[in-house]
Amino acid sequence: MKKKTNPVWGGRFKKKPSHLLEKINNSISFDYRLAKEDIKLCKAYTEALVGAKIISASENKSIQSNLKKINDEIENGKIKFHEEYEDIHMNIEMILKKKIGSLSGKIHTGKSRNDQVVTDIKLWVKEKLKSLSKKISRLQTIITMKAEKNIDVIMPGFTHSQNAQPISFAHYLMSFFEMIKRDKNRINQLIENMTECPLGSGALAGTNFFEIDRVLLAKKLGFVKPTENSLDSVSDRDFLIEFLAILSIMSIHFSRISEDLIIWSSSAYDLVKFPDTLSTGSSIMPQKKNPDSVELVRAKSSRIISYLINLLILQKGLPSGYSKDLQEDKEPAFNAYDTIELLIDVMSEVIEKIKLNKEKMYELSLKGHTTATDLADWMVKNLKISFREAHEKTGKLVLIAEEKNTYLHKLDIKTFKLIEPRINESIYNLLSPENSVKNKKSFGGTAFSQVKSAIRRARKKI
Repeated sequence: MKKKTNPVWGGRFKKKPSHLLEKINNSISFDYRLAKEDIKLCKAYTEALVGAKIISASENKSIQSNLKKINDEIENGKIKFHEEYEDIHMNIEMILKKKIGSLSGKIHTGKSRNDQVVTDIKLWVKEKLKSLSKKISRLQTIITMKAEKNIDVIMPGFTHSQNAQPISFAHYLMSFFEMIKRDKNRINQLIENMTECPLGSGALAGTNFFEIDRVLLAKKLGFVKPTENSLDSVSDRDFLIEFLAILSIMSIHFSRISEDLIIWSSSAYDLVKFPDTLSTGSSIMPQKKNPDSVELVRAKSSRIISYLINLLILQKGLPSGYSKDLQEDKEPAFNAYDTIELLIDVMSEVIEKIKLNKEKMYELSLKGHTTATDLADWMVKNLKISFREAHEKTGKLVLIAEEKNTYLHKLDIKTFKLIEPRINESIYNLLSPENSVKNKKSFGGTAFSQVKSAIRRARKKI
């Protein structure tokens, strides 16, 4: 007797797949992660088959209880998946078959792995989005706590990597809060957009005469309604592309703050210090203390972006309908999620534990004539001249300070009056970093009062 080729699709074939085909075709090595979703789907679909009078109430009871047992056994590590069954869907069905016999074959009535896999991955994405939203909320809480403790810490803000204007360190931290707030908004928007359930679409054309109640099926799986077009349902992965796009944007935000902290922790800046627990040493240089935690955050963001590109390229060349290429959509999604989850946890610990060199921050804020704009603005307001004229006069004063190898705020009053006779000694108060920060009272500005308000508003949005 000939050995069967495959328990699901082998009837059409005379020979078994080659070893190489089995190797490239199998996906159980990674899609085992969809086991919980696949069992949830099978349970809901079995109930739909009861409504369609394909499965009896007693059969349903047996299937449901055994699917639950399988789920428990998987969670307890008692199930071993087999490559010969290709993927998680066939593995679950074959495990069920060992428990209840041929009855297991009924649960695939009217269902294709095409609509099954896209529903599984959609359920998985929804669950992971909710988990990420919670993690971001924790990071937001850490940021507001750190910011609140450092409202009066003054540092230079940078443009073009040059000292620009004094800001509160808390203002800097809250800029990061705003970035990840938008990340969380994008996450929540995608959750809201993923309302349609593909299950019941079949291979591509829908089901025949089994009268599956797709509306009820969608609701049982936590969706609002079924998808409108069965062909689109099984072949598009735009929701997965959007998922990876969100993770990529988030990783860029993490990479940017990591870049700041890496630079600021260097001896040239010495603005922040990483604790030993978030640093590594050198195998040859005993004095080294490297910020590898954030260097790896910066590096791993590129991996997440590459997973997005991977999926975009995969999808762009596919015709309508399901193609086996779509088996390759899972590893980028799984890997990207695992990576971003790690990055959120690392950044949470970094923000919480990093130490500030407050004195050096203030000292650096004095350099680079960072209050020059304050002087120009003062002339506009008090001398009633145009900003362009004030800009030119201030620029001349900065040039004089540079030629004398000193700072703008250290020029004597006579020098100020050479350029603008109406300037008086009250200008020195204006040129201090403290007053520069305090005067930025516009909504969203760096004034201490504004930062306090921003933190209060932020906490309401976590």
